[in-house]
Amino acid sequence: MAKMLVVLITGKENINTEMVAFNFAVNTAKNAGATVEMLFLGRGIQALNSRQRNSAEFGRQIEEAKSAGVTLKGCSVSAKAEGIGELDIFPGVELVMGGVEVSRRIDEGYSVLTF
Repeated sequence: MAKMLVVLITGKENINTEMVAFNFAVNTAKNAGATVEMLFLGRGIQALNSRQRNSAEFGRQIEEAKSAGVTLKGCSVSAKAEGIGELDIFPGVELVMGGVEVSRRIDEGYSVLTF
């Protein structure tokens, strides 16, 4: 079975790319039966901020991804750099050390796609 790590590094400057990443992750999990994890890194962590103007749309995307079996993780270092606290992150999203997470997934045979 395929294993994919979808890394989102694009922030609010390109919401379309953020949505493509979510759609790719959900469709890969649903239609290809792949194991999919999303990692929000750098400015991509902005998508996990439940207190932003577009939070309702991102909340729907996050819930759809979770329903499809996609694991969602955010980089704790990126969150701190963007001024996003742990309580600002949508429920069900784990904060991890982003670089360590990428390295672990590569060691586990995940293919990495970056948006």
